[in-house]
Amino acid sequence: MTTPGAPRLADGLPFRRIALVLTGGGALGAYEVGVLRVLEAVKLVPSVVLGVSIGAINAIAWVAAGHDSTALERVWRTARGETLGVQWVSLTLRVTGALTALIAAIELLLTTLGSREFSGAYWVWKHGSSSADLLSTQLDLALWVVLGLLGVLLVVHARRVARDLEGRATGPDPTRLRRQLQIVLIATASLHALVWLMGWPWPHRFSASVVLLLTLAWVGSTPGGAGHWLRGLALGLMPETGGRGLWSGRARRRILERLVAAGDSRRLLGAHTRITVTALSIGTGRLVHFVSWPDPDPAFVARLEAEQGEVVPVKDVAELIQAAVASSAIPGVFQPEPVAGRDCVDALGFSNQPLHVAIAEGADAVIVVLLSPSDGPAAALAPEGVVALGGRLIELINWRDLQTELRHLPEGWSRDGAPARVCVVEPPAALPASLLIFDPEVAGTLIAAGERDARAALERAGWLASS
Repeated sequence: MTTPGAPRLADGLPFRRIALVLTGGGALGAYEVGVLRVLEAVKLVPSVVLGVSIGAINAIAWVAAGHDSTALERVWRTARGETLGVQWVSLTLRVTGALTALIAAIELLLTTLGSREFSGAYWVWKHGSSSADLLSTQLDLALWVVLGLLGVLLVVHARRVARDLEGRATGPDPTRLRRQLQIVLIATASLHALVWLMGWPWPHRFSASVVLLLTLAWVGSTPGGAGHWLRGLALGLMPETGGRGLWSGRARRRILERLVAAGDSRRLLGAHTRITVTALSIGTGRLVHFVSWPDPDPAFVARLEAEQGEVVPVKDVAELIQAAVASSAIPGVFQPEPVAGRDCVDALGFSNQPLHVAIAEGADAVIVVLLSPSDGPAAALAPEGVVALGGRLIELINWRDLQTELRHLPEGWSRDGAPARVCVVEPPAALPASLLIFDPEVAGTLIAAGERDARAALERAGWLASS
């Protein structure tokens, strides 16, 4: 029974094969969950679902759950970056460990070469400082050696530590951690000042360095301008950490496997809703369209091959999940993922809104969900930091790809008409989120925005019944 006032599809809607296109955009993908909620409310079940990047993960989870977004929404409303594979913790630990080891090595050298206790005057002529000074320097040297070794261990085991932290039921409270850091800083600074004033044997140089580093860490954890500047500086200095990306796709694969297991994996293959996942092969440079059904139509295959693409039917659910993980592997951020003998990454601007694939597969109407306005990215100030700059560039690339798709629509396909063949769900302005910053509170805002904009788009396209 339909709830009075609830939206519903218009009677006599002429489309019989509707395709849903879910695009990429990292953490902005929570917006698509709101759109899926509206499709469920109006009982619109697409015949074809195409997913790119985060859209591929949302698509597979939604179809496996029987076109129910409840479990998917729960993930978006609770997961943070470390949970989804954007492991800032492990990267920060690794960079911190490397810097610690480097600083310790430099301090060890400077302490040795710059100390009177290790000079020729002290050892040859027995002129110099007292035994207390010698003890202090020896303590400095010993502690720098220990700190350097700890830094090396942190680099080597950063991912293991991050996984242990990730395995906890709840993440650390930033406010509590900042307060604890402040207490440690005050205690350490007070102890250093007391020993320095009293002239007791003590690793003075090491102690002063620790106070300085704790101060920088505390300032960097504060929400103010200085903290923002230090965090941006740290992100700018983060190196590529080995391999072919910062992180693997293990976390995304694990989450998608759990979501599929909670539903019915049989819905993903065969005669059910057809799924296409698009990725880019880094070996051939061709777009790879992984399809969930066997024996795709030869005309469909030929058309996509003519556009420098290839159609690859997946052999099982595990390969379809792996295709989604590869499709969401942003180059330079995530490592390429092997699928069906190909190393693949996110297609980015090569095909983020594959309307032509939906049309080639026989759709007679398309709903495309965009994560930025289609009339052009709003003019923005220069992005601050490498992450913001990367997100801005991806936004611009995807927008340009969309313009190409819209210009090459077949005759009779447009966003105009009643009903329109192309229903575009899009935010009216840039979404209040960042590409790689996953935050449950922001996700809730994006889900609400997607729900609002989906209703408006369906009504604008003439797909909803009049109130």
